[in-house]
Amino acid sequence: MNVIHTVKGSRRLSQRGGLLILLSAFVFSFLGWAADNTPPGQPDGPPGFGGPPGPGGFPGGPGNQEEKKILKQFDKDGDGRLNAAERIAAREFLAKEAAEGRGPRGPRGPRGMGGAGSAPTPGPKVAPADVKSFPQAGLYDPQVVRTIFLEFENADWEKELAEFHNTDVEVPARMMVDGKTYPDVGVRFRGMSSYMMVREGQKRSLNVSLDLAHKDQQLRGYRTLNLLNAHEDPTFLRSVLFNHIAREYIPAAKANFVKVVINGESWGVYVNEEQFNKDFIKEWYGTTKGTRWKVPGSPGGRGSLAYLGDDPESYKRIYEIKSKDDDKAWADFVRLCQTLTETPPERLEAALTPILDIDGALKFLALENVLVNNDGYWIRSSDYNIYQDTHGVFHIIPHDTNETFAKPGGPGFGGGPRGFGPGMMIGPIVLSQADQDGDRQLTKAEMTALAGTWFARMDTSKSGKLTQPEFTSGLAALLPAPPGAGGTPGGAAPAAPPPGAGPGGFSPAMMVGPGFFAVVDTDKDGTLTQPELTAVLEKWFTDWDSAKAGSLNEEQIRNGLSSVLPRPNFGGPGGGAQRGGPGMGGPRVEGVKLDPLVGANDASKPLISKLLAVPALRERYLGYVREIAEKWLDWNHLGPIAQQYHSLIAEDVKADTRKLDSTEAFARGLTEDAPGGRGTIGLKSFADQRRAYLLSLPQVAQAKPKSP
Repeated sequence: MNVIHTVKGSRRLSQRGGLLILLSAFVFSFLGWAADNTPPGQPDGPPGFGGPPGPGGFPGGPGNQEEKKILKQFDKDGDGRLNAAERIAAREFLAKEAAEGRGPRGPRGPRGMGGAGSAPTPGPKVAPADVKSFPQAGLYDPQVVRTIFLEFENADWEKELAEFHNTDVEVPARMMVDGKTYPDVGVRFRGMSSYMMVREGQKRSLNVSLDLAHKDQQLRGYRTLNLLNAHEDPTFLRSVLFNHIAREYIPAAKANFVKVVINGESWGVYVNEEQFNKDFIKEWYGTTKGTRWKVPGSPGGRGSLAYLGDDPESYKRIYEIKSKDDDKAWADFVRLCQTLTETPPERLEAALTPILDIDGALKFLALENVLVNNDGYWIRSSDYNIYQDTHGVFHIIPHDTNETFAKPGGPGFGGGPRGFGPGMMIGPIVLSQADQDGDRQLTKAEMTALAGTWFARMDTSKSGKLTQPEFTSGLAALLPAPPGAGGTPGGAAPAAPPPGAGPGGFSPAMMVGPGFFAVVDTDKDGTLTQPELTAVLEKWFTDWDSAKAGSLNEEQIRNGLSSVLPRPNFGGPGGGAQRGGPGMGGPRVEGVKLDPLVGANDASKPLISKLLAVPALRERYLGYVREIAEKWLDWNHLGPIAQQYHSLIAEDVKADTRKLDSTEAFARGLTEDAPGGRGTIGLKSFADQRRAYLLSLPQVAQAKPKSP
């Protein structure tokens, strides 16, 4: 029987040993230093942070980098894309920027930022005549594995895509699918950890724009392809299965599998996942109108829908608007955040009903929790989509789902308002350096004077401008390292300090400097002036002094800095108020026993804590948890679906020389725990254990879904 159908709707982060030793020395020195310098009545030291360095983390991980806009600068003929000559000039510019420490960062180490993984080897040569065509099948037909051919102008296409990663430039290619040619499509590498953690020559995720040069060009009714490398998923199945289930409850992407051939060489199997764009909106809501936002992935994500004040600029730094940048849409967005954050529980449902699809949000949260999405809102406050329909109602939509059906963990796990953030690290230092009268309070004059003091000390060349490396190095001199952080355990001589470290080695500036610079460089020209820094600090004071008291205490400064600066992250669990557990400070979770009410008391995640503070909404949410667990984690129901997908691609995965995990991991991962990635628990093991745990909880077993 064909069970696949179209429904209705130890991370490899091993860093170089010397760096880990220095990092460990710094971390534990900082913990002791922070505990010794904690004001009376405050908890001892930072409550915890996780394991070894990870994406977006220390030192200098990718974080939540803003896309670098260079297209207009080099588009000399004004056609909205770069030809070969224009791309050469742009690549030379980016190379110069990188040499000066200002360009986009690329992957590091043998597998991106570190880690093992077998060395990739070239795949076999494949021609269009060698593959089967499916001219009548839909693009996301679950029973079809079609082949997509891409032909780039340059033999060094992989290097070119890497150089343009995280910019607004797409590299042109000729695409052929099912015997039909699609000229001038635009291709880019996509993703954050799925890019940064993957070595050159291995499979990276691709985004293909069919309408780069020809606005009406599409493939089976779709203008954009997302071809995903199944990072952290040896089975290739997690995104497909999550979306298969999610589409039974809320709008979610279609997904199936394709094979990709680049310049005549097979690059193996990719997950083909639908793009969140006008095509998606048209399918689910019957119109292409409305406003779309993306909440970019970030280990210290701040896209929690928390109220940040009335200024839309505070939100634009976090949420990417993907449709027309409309003032009214932003005003509505701010109103949603304020209503969600500030309305008392007894009035919340009535206040939100006209502006939020509450039932859809509860289903979204239930899916994330039951299927344990380690890239989702519950853990990272990022990696999801938002749509405001033509009636003004907001909808929450899943986005990044490859790290599902997994043991809970990863960047952001255990995070909370008391996590190891920039405010905890530098707030006390800012106060001590700016507090001119010694009253442990900062006035606006003292705050803005600090900008002048800092800039004068950082601008050693007296040029009136600071680059990011200059700012970070200058900050290192201003923010002293905790005692003992300058050496290695046992008194060994430290390695040469990386850029941004003080003369003694590590400094808090190494963790916060790059993100700090990105925020205060308000015109995004890659340099910082004193007026820019002064204006930002003045604005921060106004925003943080919500009571209009005319001064800020240390807690307000710490919380304020943590709200505006990217959170440093060490790649592992941690950051929560509870001690113990994975990493340092994360809540203890045995296996897949993630509490369905995790986050219910976390004020930093109001979509969970505020909605579930309403008894009727909590009961409805738990009803969805029960329904999803009972039906979709029953291996008698899920197993045949997973098995058919697995069998569909088994031979192609075996022949795939560019895949990120072994053939053994793919074969075992369906029913057994397999090596590789954080999703190493077998799908059947996850389903059986997660279902048994959730249904053993009285609050889940007794709950029933209630229609709104």
